[in-house]
Amino acid sequence: MPPHFQLDEDNDVIHDAEAFSLATESAYQAAYSPLRLYLRQLVVDKVKRENPKLAAIQHRYRSPGLDRLFVFSGMLGNHSFFMIALPFLHTFGMGAFARGLTFVVLWSIYFSGFVKDYISAPRPASPPVVQITRSPAHTLEYGFPSTHTTYAVATIVYISHFMLNVWHISTVWVGLMWICGVTIVVGRIYCGLHSFIDVVGGIVIGIIEALCFVFFFDRLDALMLSTAGPLYSIAIFYFAMSSIPRSLDPCPCCIDSFCATSVTLGLSIGYWIHARLPFLWHTGQSDAISWDLSLTLTQNALRCLITIVLVVAWKVGSKPFIVSMVKYLVPDYLSQVSSEECSDDSSAKDSDSDCKQDCYVAPTASNIKNRRYGSYALMVSHENLARIPIYSGIPITMCVVSPLLFYMFGLMPSS
Repeated sequence: MPPHFQLDEDNDVIHDAEAFSLATESAYQAAYSPLRLYLRQLVVDKVKRENPKLAAIQHRYRSPGLDRLFVFSGMLGNHSFFMIALPFLHTFGMGAFARGLTFVVLWSIYFSGFVKDYISAPRPASPPVVQITRSPAHTLEYGFPSTHTTYAVATIVYISHFMLNVWHISTVWVGLMWICGVTIVVGRIYCGLHSFIDVVGGIVIGIIEALCFVFFFDRLDALMLSTAGPLYSIAIFYFAMSSIPRSLDPCPCCIDSFCATSVTLGLSIGYWIHARLPFLWHTGQSDAISWDLSLTLTQNALRCLITIVLVVAWKVGSKPFIVSMVKYLVPDYLSQVSSEECSDDSSAKDSDSDCKQDCYVAPTASNIKNRRYGSYALMVSHENLARIPIYSGIPITMCVVSPLLFYMFGLMPSS
């Protein structure tokens, strides 16, 4: 049964991280491969050994000031921050760099979520560790690797490459950016949300991913903007989604992966459409939203306002319609799992719909063979499948609808 959140006297989250698991050890033995079991046990044992050290660090260094600092730094590295910040890079015509950075951030979520589901290791146990967070739902995810660390490191490595090798910006600014990144990483340990091995794993994945995008994104970008670009993008998206490992526990990592990769799919298709609307290329660039210094402060403010309003309106307004359409058009895959394979959680059996969305799908021999267990219920729910068009529509709105309104309202550069 999923853990109930408890708060200590400082309103910090306390629950036994191991209670997160709904599966027995025999279930892991039945469902996971020998390699997966070995890696999982390796990380689980390491996290258990690190728990006393993490608790000792908190006992020695915790203070109200540091609590506020590291909670704030965690907010700088969460999904909401990037969701707000990244669209402005596109609105201000940063083109290929904006696309590359968006891909780095969003694929960091996918890669870290992939490894989390594969390893299936819990976060540090609380108590003795206190989990300091204003987003308790994050504590229901697996721990290894740290997603915050992954995309903080990947983002900073990618931006550092451009600052040093392309824009030739002073190393002082690069250093300040790295200080912010270190604060985010250290904060994951201080806040008791990750162990040392979680953070190290995130650093390694983030560096590898960033370097791959530094060296290969230009080729990938050209491929996605080519005539058959949408087909390539859809193929990559389908392969990525179908490859997500099934975890025995209902970890929401797969939902984050669906959302993130859906945005990258929409971004590729949005720029592909933009590149075929030449009347929008006021600066001569087909692969970037037109912008230059001829735009006034008022015009720039209106462009930002239009983009924000459109993105929010699409995300909020489209959801009810798209969810209802998905329910009408897409088969209910969970109906293929017999009702007796739901968990014994009575709260999940109040209704058929509740059971289909919230139940724990047992790892029976049949379900293991068909990969229908654990997080399968989250992945194939109508609400999750609806996230694909909803989140794909966000960048399409930004890349196509916003420039069309800029053009109509005279908010394009004069050049």
